[in-house]
Amino acid sequence: MFRTNLVAIACLLISGVAGCSGGQTDSPPAVPVESSHPVESTTVVDDAPAASEPAMPAVEPAAATGSFRGVVTFKGDVPAPRVIQATKDPEFCSAGEGEAQDVVVKDGKLAGAVIEITVKSEDLPEFKAPQDGFVIRQKDCRFAPRLLVAYSGAELVVYNDDKVQHNVNTGEWNLLQSPGADAIRQKVNYGGNPFTRVTCNIHSWMESWVYLARSPFYAASDEQGEFVIEGIPAGTKIRGTITHSTLGKQRFTIDVAAGKPTEQTFEFEAK
Repeated sequence: MFRTNLVAIACLLISGVAGCSGGQTDSPPAVPVESSHPVESTTVVDDAPAASEPAMPAVEPAAATGSFRGVVTFKGDVPAPRVIQATKDPEFCSAGEGEAQDVVVKDGKLAGAVIEITVKSEDLPEFKAPQDGFVIRQKDCRFAPRLLVAYSGAELVVYNDDKVQHNVNTGEWNLLQSPGADAIRQKVNYGGNPFTRVTCNIHSWMESWVYLARSPFYAASDEQGEFVIEGIPAGTKIRGTITHSTLGKQRFTIDVAAGKPTEQTFEFEAK
């Protein structure tokens, strides 16, 4: 009797780490866990919720958005291009002689028209500059590209790839740039006109345009006259403008449906 009690006491003391010889308690049967999803594997997930727990609430989608796309056409005779003659530094600038077309039309489609959508909201996406910035290059005494779409407060990065000096003038700032000099890095700000004309005081034929958008929803028509703007918050009677540097501006309103593209065709006429 005394030996039996000692065995029982010893069994109680060590039962937390090992079972006593001569007796093993069977584990209770596993309780199946119900799932609202079809079972594709027999693998047991330790943190699977019990069947009695409420289902997780559905994740609310981001603000419903749609897109706006279309084509810009041109009606009438295309204006004659400007003829460029190197009247200054011809030994270096003659490579850039030729024509400069301000109204670029192909098969009746207009390139270089800027479409901008005005959305009133406190939660608009931020403006983002390209990885290399908003770049303008001077080569053969010409600016490239002809049109650059940026935003007010953006930094222009201007390079001189020529062997002659240039004088870059935006009306807001006016800077000399020697051959091989570091890039000019200056901000451009909206001053009432969305277009900023960039010129060279030394070579009068040099010209480029910077459109300063005030809304993050903008695009320029490509060589096929096509454009697309994504991620516009859905709504009705949303205002917009389409502007060309020499052909003027048109105003419009559109209805944007969530998850669907809104399409529209614009037409500019020869002046």
